[in-house]
Amino acid sequence: MKSLYSLLLTLIILVFAGGVYSQRIVDNSTRISGILKTTESTGDALSKGCYSVGQVRFLAGDTISIIGYEKCYPYGDMKAAPKAYYIAMYDAGSVFLPETSVVILGNLGNQFQEFSVQDFIQLERNTRGYFNEISARKAREKVEAHRIADSLVRQRMHFQDSLETIRQKKFEEYIKKCALKGIGVFSFGAVDASEYTEGSGVEMTFYNPTKKIVKYVHATVVGYNAVNDPVVESGKTSHTLKCIGPINPGEDGTYNFEYVWFTDIVETAKLTSIKVQYMDGTEKIISKPSEVIMPKALIKE
Repeated sequence: MKSLYSLLLTLIILVFAGGVYSQRIVDNSTRISGILKTTESTGDALSKGCYSVGQVRFLAGDTISIIGYEKCYPYGDMKAAPKAYYIAMYDAGSVFLPETSVVILGNLGNQFQEFSVQDFIQLERNTRGYFNEISARKAREKVEAHRIADSLVRQRMHFQDSLETIRQKKFEEYIKKCALKGIGVFSFGAVDASEYTEGSGVEMTFYNPTKKIVKYVHATVVGYNAVNDPVVESGKTSHTLKCIGPINPGEDGTYNFEYVWFTDIVETAKLTSIKVQYMDGTEKIISKPSEVIMPKALIKE
């Protein structure tokens, strides 16, 4: 009799345990997602009329993560047809969405009636854990992105510093070469004298790299047309322009001559020779001005 009682008790326990086990549908990895068929305004709770309240807005096509399921009886009338709602994750909280507006992804859509309270608790934990991991991963990725960006900025600054060091070194070499020649040319080019009259000129900037004061600079120039032929006026192809100083040591002077040619066909101009006169009466003649014209790479922007 006692053994029969024990056997009966064991069967009851097994049946009960099996019943409890059969109610558990959600495990530690279960997540349920859905897609909205319609645009919905929803909120944090259901009013007595079974309408959600709040201003959270979802658009048709939005994906949601479902953590619960609830039926609501309009105005508490248990005889009325209930309205079913899915409870979805929203930021750190949850909101209600009508069942009719949601399409469940997967094969769990017809099993919500069988979910136990423990299932929904586990589902909420899973979903929160999932979104927390996503947030943590995004935070890590953001930190890494900032780290990479900072590293790139430092590399770019180092590269720019290196380029500036190289530019400065080459600039100093250029100045030393110009000091031996007697003068440097920072810039030179043809300019349009006026948009209302025909005429072309030149603008040039000389730099004094010597320890003497420059009194005059005589610059001989030739103009060229669009097909790179010398422009001839009054039988001449070259013009010598007198630039009046003084240009002190370590300083520069800019000169603009507007009507060197009385025509607009001048596209470019070249320096063919430079004669420099110093205050002490000495002179320097530069027969190859291209050797003292500053390369564009040395110009600091």
